[in-house]
This record gives sequence, structure tokens and C-alpha cells, in this order.
Amino acid sequence: MTEDNSLEFDMFEDVRRRLVEVLVTEGRERLDAEKIALYVVQGLREMPRLVKLLSESRSHPRAEILASLELTLENAGALAKAREMLLIPQNDVTS
Repeated sequence: MTEDNSLEFDMFEDVRRRLVEVLVTEGRERLDAEKIALYVVQGLREMPRLVKLLSESRSHPRAEILASLELTLENAGALAKAREMLLIPQNDVTS
């Protein structure tokens, strides 16, 4: 299980770094790009576990599935933050 967590962490870190580079290339300030990418990864990181649990739902207790769903939904708020930052024109960013 530790290897899976390590591989998953590496994958999400690669995703975060790649997204930062894409956003910077598109004209975002690096700090904003870093924040957006972090929010995106935070919003997505529980999704693979939930998908796995649901695809194997017969072998996992309902309580475990519901706990994973709750974490996924809690972290979904980070995607809303990323969306808000992406929708704000570069010139209007004051924070």
C-alpha cells in the first residue's frame, strides 16, 4: 500500500508541476499558477480512490466508500477556488 501511495503522490506532483508550466506559458504569474495547480490537485486527489472503491464496491464496506465520498466532496471546494482564479483576468488580480 505504501508503494501505491508513493506512486500516487508522484503522479499528482507531476500533474501539479505540468499544470504550473502550462499556466505560466499561457501568461499566468508563477505564484498564481502554483496556487491554481495546487487547488486543482487538491480537488482531484481523492477521486482515484473513490473510483477504485466504487468499481470494487462488493469488496469494500459501505462505510469506507462513504468516507471516501465525503473526502472527495470536501476537497471539491478547491476546484471552485481554482475556477475562480482562472476566471479572474490577470489585470484584476490584487491578492
